[in-house]
Amino acid sequence: MHDWKSIAVATAGLTLLWPAMPAGAASSTAPIPAALVPPASANALSPAALVVGTCKVTSVPGILNFGTIDPSATANVIATTAFSMKCTKGTVSTASVDNGGLNFSASRRMKHSFAGTAFLPYSIIYSGDSGFTGQGFGAAAAAQLVKVTGTITPAQFQNALATTASQQYADTLTITVNP
Repeated sequence: MHDWKSIAVATAGLTLLWPAMPAGAASSTAPIPAALVPPASANALSPAALVVGTCKVTSVPGILNFGTIDPSATANVIATTAFSMKCTKGTVSTASVDNGGLNFSASRRMKHSFAGTAFLPYSIIYSGDSGFTGQGFGAAAAAQLVKVTGTITPAQFQNALATTASQQYADTLTITVNP
């Protein structure tokens, strides 16, 4: 037979070794000290990404072809071409041909392909080149059409050097689309 008095004392001594339980706690085990509990974020996954606001030319312009010019004419010679661009959704664009061309010298000018010192000045203007708010690059996203119009005035072409079938006046411009 057990001596209940010694069991009660032993149990009381054992109980003193455990930390006190909070009032109303139903657990029969001691709580784990806070330092041993892993932080809540130790098992969390936090994806992150940045999307760049950019605009790109999506269809390149054709040749700004002024055709055959009659130097005795009195009207401006006008040519047009266009290109398309798309931008990241919500990004506002600007586009221009801002480098002046390969033959720039105070104005844009085309260079004669045979006589390296003969030039034909021209000017260009744009429409739809700024203020477009991008809709994204997906197939269904709207593109912005930028129209480029070039003009050569009679004062610029009336004294131009003639070209033969294998010769022409030409220039190359770089399109800049921002951002």
